Amino acid sequence: MKRRAFLRRVVTLLAGWASPAPDALTFCPASEIKRPDTSGMNLLFIHVSGLTAAAVGCYGNQVVKTPNLDRFATGATRFTRCYCQSPMPCLSRASLLTGLRPDATGVLTTGHALGRTLPAETGRLPDLLRQYGFRTVNLHGADDAASCAEVASHYEAPEIHPCEDSECADERELDERRAELAAELLTDAARKGVPFFVSLGLSEPGAGRRCPNACLDLYDADSIGAARAPACQDRDIPAVATRFGRNDDVLRDSPGGLPPDEVDRETIRAYYACASLLDAQVGVVLDALDRVGLSNETIVMVFGECGFHLGEHGLWGPGTLFEQVTRVPLLVRVPGLAVRQAVCEEIVELVDLLPTICDLLTIPTPGRLEGKSFVPLLCDPVQPWKRAAFTLCEMPGHVGRSVRTKRWRYTDWQSSTTLQRQFELYDLDSDPWEQVNLALHPDYRNERTILANLLQRGWQAAQ
Repeated sequence: MKRRAFLRRVVTLLAGWASPAPDALTFCPASEIKRPDTSGMNLLFIHVSGLTAAAVGCYGNQVVKTPNLDRFATGATRFTRCYCQSPMPCLSRASLLTGLRPDATGVLTTGHALGRTLPAETGRLPDLLRQYGFRTVNLHGADDAASCAEVASHYEAPEIHPCEDSECADERELDERRAELAAELLTDAARKGVPFFVSLGLSEPGAGRRCPNACLDLYDADSIGAARAPACQDRDIPAVATRFGRNDDVLRDSPGGLPPDEVDRETIRAYYACASLLDAQVGVVLDALDRVGLSNETIVMVFGECGFHLGEHGLWGPGTLFEQVTRVPLLVRVPGLAVRQAVCEEIVELVDLLPTICDLLTIPTPGRLEGKSFVPLLCDPVQPWKRAAFTLCEMPGHVGRSVRTKRWRYTDWQSSTTLQRQFELYDLDSDPWEQVNLALHPDYRNERTILANLLQRGWQAAQ
């Protein structure tokens, strides 16, 4: 598919888009659900670095145009409280592919090699599946070649070249080619009848602001609101909490001479336009799955590896421990199970994906895991589950550790040089944008103590 033809498809597809109405919590009662036999099914990952849940239609955004993701969600379980293990996508990827958290994988910063510090008994998802006859194919972005090379090397990794008749040779064009290759692989898999695991990684919508005009034209700048939660309203938030989320590259291509609010709107507009382009690529793959008759034989998981700031706290990008970065979209479709749209508001984490997949495919799990299979939530989305999620952010000079319950977020920052510690505490029921830090407020001493103890005890205490 040539690039211009692809863009025409995007425009045509989105022309009739309508904002999805907010949906109620609907699910099949557990008494009506019989767990189907999913052993031997295929597995498809579609994952995006830097995709914030707040920029997906089925997660409540009434402006962004993501019809393919929204349509997919109607037959899937939508998790509203899924959290990543790191605000850096490669670190989260190392966790979801091993079922271990960053402290255990040893991948603490971009550029760390995964295989050097892993315990001997650790299983990597593609290796586990290959042992049981799966063809494993990696169609990821460029960052796998650096910090996750050991993981990437356990897949087939077709060489990806820019599309023909290109208007620009950038990561977005490569994403289009990755989606086309995924569709071709599905066609080949249907012909050969060999179970497969295809992992399609797409670049973040905010990776630069270059997006085809055809996608930008889908959005009227006047329909885009200004950035939410401006930094001027933040109270008592330590500087380290926002230090690593300032990505001036995102704003660099904004038209000159605009007032700050207009710059924000244009930047959000560009992000939404790229999200629509990404959505069209997702549609290419899902349509291919339907066309070759594999939809009823394939478990599909669509998720973000970390979120993205769209001006909250004056930030643009990942790299923080705020909700906008640590909460990610997760949509899971299991044939024969999610026959109606289900919404799960229980806490899950990306580290839970490997044990969940082993559970679904009836594959023995590795000897050591720090995630928990959420298959029971696929059968009954409203049953009680984890107390909290844990996210680690290691940046030059500082380490931040965060624990998130349904109501609270508590973060402990420690300097690696001075050993000085700074703390954050937010009540997300009353302060969803985390603008008022309550960590030093005497009225919240009890909440801080409870959460600090939970953070110290770690993930096992939250099961």
